[in-house]
Amino acid sequence: MDEFEEFIRGRALAEGIIKRYETGERNFTAIELKHTVICDTCFMDVDFSRVNLQECLLKVDYLVNASFTYANLEWTSFSASLINCNLSNANLRGSSLKSTRLIGVDLTSADLSGADLRETQLIGCNLRNANLTGIRTTEGTIFCDTIMPDGRIETNSPKVVNAQELLKRYADGERDFRDIILHRVDLSGANLRAVNLCGAYFSHVNLQGAILEGEDVSAEFVCCDMRDIQLISTIPDNGHHPRFCCSDLRRAQLGWFDWCGSKFIGNNFQGAKGIGDYGIDGPAFIHNTIWDGGSFVAGPTWGLRPLNFRDIDPSSF
Repeated sequence: MDEFEEFIRGRALAEGIIKRYETGERNFTAIELKHTVICDTCFMDVDFSRVNLQECLLKVDYLVNASFTYANLEWTSFSASLINCNLSNANLRGSSLKSTRLIGVDLTSADLSGADLRETQLIGCNLRNANLTGIRTTEGTIFCDTIMPDGRIETNSPKVVNAQELLKRYADGERDFRDIILHRVDLSGANLRAVNLCGAYFSHVNLQGAILEGEDVSAEFVCCDMRDIQLISTIPDNGHHPRFCCSDLRRAQLGWFDWCGSKFIGNNFQGAKGIGDYGIDGPAFIHNTIWDGGSFVAGPTWGLRPLNFRDIDPSSF
């Protein structure tokens, strides 16, 4: 098979996987996908156990609750956020995870020898008994609450802050918290106004009843309890918006965001207020999400956003 035939074969395989996923299939165990390029927005709850993805490009915004146990990912390049994924016993020799974010990923007994982890963020991951021989790292490689091969728990970056430190810095007058990382902390009821949270990352954070308000609060929230939160940007239509994945936003108050281009994956917005009340109409990615009126949109889909998500007709998806 020549190079062109290999390209056509790989494209057909990738398109087939995406189509099968969009029609509801989630079991892709032990299939042959060598030398393919898979580009999509999200794969959620999929089983890629024992699949051969050698020398592939996985350009997927989010891989959520996916299993790659015993998969062959040698020399594979990831361009994705991996959330609550299982890569135990996977072959990741020479793979590229450069500039990716791994949250709650199980890498026990995985072979990462020679892998590229430059600028990679590993948050709440498990690397017990993993082979890290010859991995490539930089100062921007962040380990946060991650179990290392020898069993010790590693946190190595000043970007990682706990609740006490954040609240003290705020009480002392600091308001700029760009690019901070908070993981498994309790900020329930916190009152944080006039803050800058651009690029901040919240993972498994209790924000129930909290107030986050500022010129730019476009953080990313993953697996967070955000019930009754007030998340408000004080300057409307600034082109920024927060990102939500697998978070509980029941009865949240959300304001002054341009939601065009947003991604809503695995969230619950039931009883929330302010979704889509501001900004211009435009496409948003919707997957496994309950909207403010209680309707469930399975997706995955890019849909035109009405001025208010209460007006969505779920049958249109």
